[in-house]
Amino acid sequence: MTASSSSFGSLVPAVVLAIGLCAPALAFGGDPTTPLFGSHPPTYKVPFGNKPCESLSAEELRSIGASTNMPGKPDRAPAGLPFDNICTYSGFSVGYMTEIDYTSNMHGNRSTSRTAPADLPGAFYDRQGGLWFTKNGYYVTLEHSHELSEKAAHIIVGKL
Repeated sequence: MTASSSSFGSLVPAVVLAIGLCAPALAFGGDPTTPLFGSHPPTYKVPFGNKPCESLSAEELRSIGASTNMPGKPDRAPAGLPFDNICTYSGFSVGYMTEIDYTSNMHGNRSTSRTAPADLPGAFYDRQGGLWFTKNGYYVTLEHSHELSEKAAHIIVGKL
């Protein structure tokens, strides 16, 4: 399944916005070691053996008040990724994005009306309500329920 054929709410618009903000870099077809990318082309880094749905156990989901009736559903955005980088749980989703996605949203899509928890590293909310944070080279976004997203983020940040 791809993000284009599933219901991700505001995650897909946030990814599309990040891609739009990065269009010049994404349109570049040359050598990824040129100055446009430097020596580090954009990469998606997903923990837990590229299994985003291992971000939270059933016990952790119960502890934050999320439903455990349906298991997390893995997906990928953009659709052409060779591995999953998103997991949709009941009530919220977790996505592992690139540094470019994170930076683009932080500088061009950051909410001016909502403040992220100060104890999450590099955390901010985007204008669509998504919570972003970064730790150890992982760029994480959580979408949908603010309450569940913040609780889940605190668990995930401890695992990264």
